[in-house]
Amino acid sequence: MLANRIQFDAVKHDIFHPNQLGGIRQRSTEDAGLILTHLVRAGWVKGLQTSALAFDIAQFFPSINHDMFMAVLCKQGFPPLLVNFFADYLVGRSTVYCWNSFQSTPWPMDVGVGQGSALSPVISGLFIAPVMKLYYIKAALLQTMLLSFVDNGTILA
Repeated sequence: MLANRIQFDAVKHDIFHPNQLGGIRQRSTEDAGLILTHLVRAGWVKGLQTSALAFDIAQFFPSINHDMFMAVLCKQGFPPLLVNFFADYLVGRSTVYCWNSFQSTPWPMDVGVGQGSALSPVISGLFIAPVMKLYYIKAALLQTMLLSFVDNGTILA
């Protein structure tokens, strides 16, 4: 419920960039494929060729810095109540490493977000949104497009 409400508010107030796909309702893998196909075919009509550079942000979820995430939420205009919720939600976490029948003792995790958490898609979307907006401010003259799908991206030229 909380993830849905935060996502609703983020879309309503244009916090997510329109080219952020995945992890956001109504912005699916199929939408990403349709956008990519449209851009390639629109280029063909103009006699252009399209180049794509796909990338993955390695260890994205485990590397999200909690202090930076709180700063991003504040900058995006979320109320202190929500920022404080996430500050409390993300502390005191631990992880266990498993391999076959081996299971380690719990290790403290003071960075990162659990990738399987119900809140991880909206957290990742909010965290990457400023990067998307900055890209479009700084790279406007390059005539390129950036599509983001959670922790993956494609730069099109």
